[in-house]
Amino acid sequence: MTDAAKAARARASTFASAALAALAAVAPDGADAAATEFCLDGEFDLGARLQGMAPVPGELSGALWCVVTEDETARVQFSGQGLSNPDMAGEFTVAYLPPDLVRIVNGGRSPDIEFEGAEGVEAEALRNRRLDPRRLVEEIVAHPEWSRPDGDWRVVRYPGSDASVRLSFGGGRLRELSTTADLPLRGRVPVRWHWDWSAGDRPTVSLAIDGTIVFSGRARWRELGPQEAAALWRPSPDRDPINVPGDAWPARIDMRLETLADGVHTVSGVRTGFQHLVVETGDGLVVADAPAGWVELHQIPPADLVPGLGISGLSERFIDFLETSFPDQRIRAVALTHAHDDHSGGARAFAAAGASVYAPAEIAGFLERALNRETMPDDRLRARGARVSVRPVSGSLTIDGDRNSVRLVSIGAGPHVSASLGVWAVDAGLFYQSDLHVPNSDADVPRADRLGTECWFADWAVKHLPAGTLVVNSHTTGQTPISRLASYLRADGCQSPPPASATNSPSKDATDSSPQ
Repeated sequence: MTDAAKAARARASTFASAALAALAAVAPDGADAAATEFCLDGEFDLGARLQGMAPVPGELSGALWCVVTEDETARVQFSGQGLSNPDMAGEFTVAYLPPDLVRIVNGGRSPDIEFEGAEGVEAEALRNRRLDPRRLVEEIVAHPEWSRPDGDWRVVRYPGSDASVRLSFGGGRLRELSTTADLPLRGRVPVRWHWDWSAGDRPTVSLAIDGTIVFSGRARWRELGPQEAAALWRPSPDRDPINVPGDAWPARIDMRLETLADGVHTVSGVRTGFQHLVVETGDGLVVADAPAGWVELHQIPPADLVPGLGISGLSERFIDFLETSFPDQRIRAVALTHAHDDHSGGARAFAAAGASVYAPAEIAGFLERALNRETMPDDRLRARGARVSVRPVSGSLTIDGDRNSVRLVSIGAGPHVSASLGVWAVDAGLFYQSDLHVPNSDADVPRADRLGTECWFADWAVKHLPAGTLVVNSHTTGQTPISRLASYLRADGCQSPPPASATNSPSKDATDSSPQ
């Protein structure tokens, strides 16, 4: 063995000893436990995450992230409560069952959803497993070839990941974790976890992106007995799971064009659960929303919802589909309905295609600065050496052509965001909006889990739209007549104040804010 190899082995041995000490320091006494539950309980800053009322820090909401792991298997269950990503509206539980099964667990309230034959399940399970620092260090000890020393830090390169992760230890415990993520409206930014162990086995934890803390809370561990642990890996009782092809996890791109009226269409399947209004005006297409995925920040390293497509890739594929479907039409304009990154984060792709970009006046300045940040990675817009110019819409603005006039309408501040646009295909009587009305049936009563936004939008629509209008939404394929929204307002849920959990708490106006 060479001297260099001996030195490398000595460094690995020293690191392994410290890591094992860290394991011993944080591991609860649970020799008979079948599984370990690790939770982070605290507050998430929805404004800093750009998923709150307005894209500014200071809108705190309760958040709970938990992972259940086992010593002998690669199975992982992640559960979350709060609003820390666009899909986590309240409570969300997913079980990863390698090699190729993922189950969304509904706890008996409705059928579970199973994705069998999914790719990358083991890698995603590991990214969730590493939320528990005990498991993270345990994995590094088992794979010293993944890491190398760098001063007081340890640099880790996980197999299959382009992002490096830097770990810092103190007193035998994990103190800092530093990496990067590509976030819509932010670009490539630093992501940093900090652990304070002064309280012993209940450390305080913070997570910062781009220097702004988005989560702070306290950690805890709990050992699960065999019976409780076994129940976690079984489907919810009473109803058989719904089986979905594995290629739909975590998000399938399967675009389909549906014509609603002459020259008025929707494109669904831009990613799972997303659809967009597309209107032919005679002078080009007007499109509602510029889609992007999002990054799961609780995973280590953070991972895109739509792997491999980065910030602009999803909208670039959408544009390619439109150019193939409408070969004689240019893309004239895209209307960003609101500032949430999954609806506006792909606007760089539309600007690169030559489209005008519109947004509510209250947030147009923020979006223009966000979309032109120097931290944006390479995409079609950067290749052109161009910038995004965002045109503000105050009140309403009509985009005319020799067919299908489109009116962009300010919906105003509501319980979901501080500013929103609707896209109205006036001649066809179709009005598109995002996230304010998301029906899952033809019932004449609003969804109980969405009372705040559903009742608020129903009131706005009845007052501002003609009676014959059909409302189209961004996340389901149904069309809702104004008469049904009027019936919402007569339902018990809209007659009394909605529960506090049904709305986001208001935060500061976003007019002059810049991305943090």
